[in-house]
Amino acid sequence: MKVIRNALLKEFAVYFLGTVAVLTLVLSSTRIIRYLASVAQGELPGGAVLGLMSLKLLWAQTIIIPVGLFLAVLLTLSRWYRDSEMAALSAAGVSPVQLLVPVGLLGLLASVPIALLSFYLAPWAEEQTIKIEERIQSEPALTGISSGAFRSFDDDRRVFYVQQLSRDRSRLENVFIRDSSGPTKETLLAAPSGRIEIDNSNGDQFLVLEQGYRYDGRAGDLDFREMQFAEYAILIEQPELKQKSRGEKAMTTAKLWGFRKLDIVSAELQWRLAIPVSTVMLMLLAVPLSYTAPRSGRSGRLAMAVMVYLLYSNFLKVSDSWLSHSQIPQWVGLWWVHLVIIGLFVLLMINLNNPMVSWYRRFPGWRRP
Repeated sequence: MKVIRNALLKEFAVYFLGTVAVLTLVLSSTRIIRYLASVAQGELPGGAVLGLMSLKLLWAQTIIIPVGLFLAVLLTLSRWYRDSEMAALSAAGVSPVQLLVPVGLLGLLASVPIALLSFYLAPWAEEQTIKIEERIQSEPALTGISSGAFRSFDDDRRVFYVQQLSRDRSRLENVFIRDSSGPTKETLLAAPSGRIEIDNSNGDQFLVLEQGYRYDGRAGDLDFREMQFAEYAILIEQPELKQKSRGEKAMTTAKLWGFRKLDIVSAELQWRLAIPVSTVMLMLLAVPLSYTAPRSGRSGRLAMAVMVYLLYSNFLKVSDSWLSHSQIPQWVGLWWVHLVIIGLFVLLMINLNNPMVSWYRRFPGWRRP
């Protein structure tokens, strides 16, 4: 049995690392595309991309790792069935039921770091993400300007355009500013160059335009005015730091435990607990789901396993929503979903003991219609 456990663990590790790597790569690719689009539009500074990416990927491991463990067990055992290794093990007296012991122990060991991730690291990552977003919103308007793109501020009342920025973002070329914040007149500013200056006494930031023009009013109006200037300084207002509301996902587990009588808090606590519990359940469920009849493909079983996982995760999310809105009592919570999966697991294991026997023959009271 020790040789079988070592072989199972070795192949399982290969599938697990490959699955986690692929899922992380797919998720990071979609995230980086969104962040780069926000950087191009000036909504996000480039320096914040790496921090946000790291925090989002850390939070996403609460989903990626359980899926990777589930698929690793499923792919390992389904290959054993396909290559008749399970048939050889059965001939040697090792039944699929005996594989539940190493798989279950492996699931319990894996649930410890997953619980740490779910109860502590994921809420911390959510809190740090909110802090970064707050800091971005409190940065001066010019921080989000990028070369060759229009950027609007103050509900589109101000529009900035800079053709070229220096590496240190202190020098600007071909600057255009449209300001319609006044009650009646519209102001246009255009300059071939400019610079950013900071008042060391109070930290105010100024945009200083050089050798440019200012136009007040609308072309054709009698009060239209044109001026030329050598230097024109514009105060860049510092936005007020607005704290975003912290939801229960960003709260520490200790703080949630103090308010556990509230349904929305109880839902979050049960959700965090459901992640390690579902990890063990999925790994055990992968044992009967991996069964493949001799000389048959495994695509059907894989599709069924994916469907079971989607139903499991979606029912957990639905139950979490029901509990948050007080539509089900706390003692029911998310536990009924785990009980349904346990029932499904028992039925599949009964079928796995003798898969060639029809379901209606398994129970004495059943008769074929």
